[in-house]
Amino acid sequence: MSSIDTVVCVPTFRRPQWIKRCVESLGRLNIDRPIRVIVADNDSEQQQGKAACEAIIAAGFAHPLEIVVVEQRGIAPTRNALVRQALKDPAIQWIAMLDDDEWAEPDWLAQLLRVRQQYDADVVGGPVFRVFEVPVPDYIAEANQPVFENMKTGPLDLVDATNNVLFRADLFREMPEPWFDPQYALMGCEDKDLFLGLRLKGKRFAWASEAVIREEMPASRSTVKWMLQRAYRIGNTDTIVNLKHRPPEFTVVSEATKMSGAMALALFNMTVMGWSAANRFKGARLAARVFGKVVALTGRRHEEYRVIHGS
Repeated sequence: MSSIDTVVCVPTFRRPQWIKRCVESLGRLNIDRPIRVIVADNDSEQQQGKAACEAIIAAGFAHPLEIVVVEQRGIAPTRNALVRQALKDPAIQWIAMLDDDEWAEPDWLAQLLRVRQQYDADVVGGPVFRVFEVPVPDYIAEANQPVFENMKTGPLDLVDATNNVLFRADLFREMPEPWFDPQYALMGCEDKDLFLGLRLKGKRFAWASEAVIREEMPASRSTVKWMLQRAYRIGNTDTIVNLKHRPPEFTVVSEATKMSGAMALALFNMTVMGWSAANRFKGARLAARVFGKVVALTGRRHEEYRVIHGS
């Protein structure tokens, strides 16, 4: 049986420069236990991620590094393949995940593991700070830089993204496949879908404020157009997830009330406060999110990940 109980999983698609930076950052982790790294290349034709990892292995990498090629396109099948590969080793107790457009600070994994032990959490999340590839207006940068100052290390109601997370591996062993719902393959939000289901089952979440990840925002994702599309997608997929799980706090009536208030605020920002580009953007982004919710309530879906960024 393997002496390694922790694995770090990374999905990638046709972005060799990103996966190289991501994996190399994992080689610089300050960690007092042996770990394993698994990369899932979701480009079965070109396999650029696989080639980049093979070059890293040849140059000498600090940890065992495995590569799996996933033929079915989409983020949900890729995450499922990563978990499946990790669970082949019965000794694995902890599964960490980050995305290929990210890189880890040296203490990232140690902090996730420390907080998990301190709070006996099933899932631990941490902050992701965005770094823009090209200069953007301050209001664009601020709008896309999540505010973590008020999030303190400790128990949390819900972790909702897999771009910086640690799972108890038995969570997956306790559930049938597929763990990440394939219906979200090109939509995104497969992670929030999983996390909300776990929360409704009573699983414990925690936040590790010092488990820091950096994320690149490429030029293609640094435009107002893309950010409005992202807001639309989030509204769309969040609503689809809520309609699937029906958490106690979600009803169509309560959601309609929230959407009405949000649209009123959006119009206020775009008209009365429209003298400011920042206010116009804030209003437009809120309106896009509301529109995404309305469209979801009619049964329509937005597949954002048909477009490949940073390739």
